[in-house]
Amino acid sequence: MSLSKCSIAMLLDLVEIKISMMDIADREDARDLQILERCRTELATLAHHAHSSIVPFSETRLRPNRSRLSA
Repeated sequence: MSLSKCSIAMLLDLVEIKISMMDIADREDARDLQILERCRTELATLAHHAHSSIVPFSETRLRPNRSRLSA
């Protein structure tokens, strides 16, 4: 499964917000911070390589309203 550029950017923003809001109080918090920083690095790498392998959002298509069709 691949992610769109928009999804990667949104996830990267969310991870960066979480990192900025963290208050490190114990080892578990420090471990979570390391995991989030690794995640941020991976997402940034994906964002830079998104041009070749990531599929952009497709256009949404509206379904016909069946109640109008049967009337």
